[in-house]
Amino acid sequence: MSEGKESVRKKVLIIDDEEDLCLLAAHALTMDRTDLEVISARDGQMGIQRARAEQPAAIILDVMMPKMDGYEVCRRLKADPTTRDIPVVMLTASSDSQLSQKAFDAGAVACLTKPYQRGTLVNCVDMALASGERARRRLA
Repeated sequence: MSEGKESVRKKVLIIDDEEDLCLLAAHALTMDRTDLEVISARDGQMGIQRARAEQPAAIILDVMMPKMDGYEVCRRLKADPTTRDIPVVMLTASSDSQLSQKAFDAGAVACLTKPYQRGTLVNCVDMALASGERARRRLA
């Protein structure tokens, strides 16, 4: 039985209040590949709702957003049984190592400093997808 390519595409959710940055990240991830479907949310609350509904394979999450920052979004995702196993890659404009540590403490698997190189983003997302796949196999 052969499956269509649509059935093997993995969803990546980008949560960022800046539409241009969502589009750039989506383009970086899908430029050379067809195995990813990128979806987005413009704020933390919408991101949590989309994560629950869509069950993406990975999440890219900006730290600085209005209303609810990325750290709080990540903590809420990790506290929710329906989203806690989804790997999160956080993005920050600050190179302060304490902020990176705060991202890891919130539950992120990686933290990238903006501006980032396309290859670095792709590698981090691939690593997050692999870690999510390992977690799903352990739970199966």
